[in-house]
Amino acid sequence: MEHVIDIMKELMENLTEVTRSEVVVGKTVQLGAHKIVPLTRVSVGFGGGGGEGEGDGPHGKRKNRCDNGKGIGGGAGGGAKVRPVGVIIFGENDVRVEGIPDKKNALDKVFDKVPDLIDMAKSHCQGK
Repeated sequence: MEHVIDIMKELMENLTEVTRSEVVVGKTVQLGAHKIVPLTRVSVGFGGGGGEGEGDGPHGKRKNRCDNGKGIGGGAGGGAKVRPVGVIIFGENDVRVEGIPDKKNALDKVFDKVPDLIDMAKSHCQGK
C-alpha cells in the first residue's frame, strides 16, 4: 500500500506546482501608461487508490497456473485547468477590474449533459 501513498505524494507535489501564485495572478504587462495584470481560475483534482488481496478468482478458479492467488495494485491520476477570468488595469489615476465572460466550449457542454445521458440510459435499461 505504500506505493500508492508514494504515487499520491508525487502527484500532489506536481499539481501544487501548477497552482503557484504566478499562475493565478499573472505577470504584469505594461501598455503605454497602463499596467495590466491577468487573473486566472485554477481548478485542480486528483484521486488514487490501491489494494492488496489473496484468494481464488471468480467461482474458485484461478486464471492460469502461474497465478498464486495474491495480488497488489494501485494507481493515481490528476489534472488541472487554468482559465482566464479577468484583468486588473492600473491606470494613471484609477484601478479597474474587468471580467472575461464565461463562455463554455463544446466539450464543456457535452460534459454537462453526461449525468442526463446516464439517467436516460438507466431508465431505458430498467424499462426492458
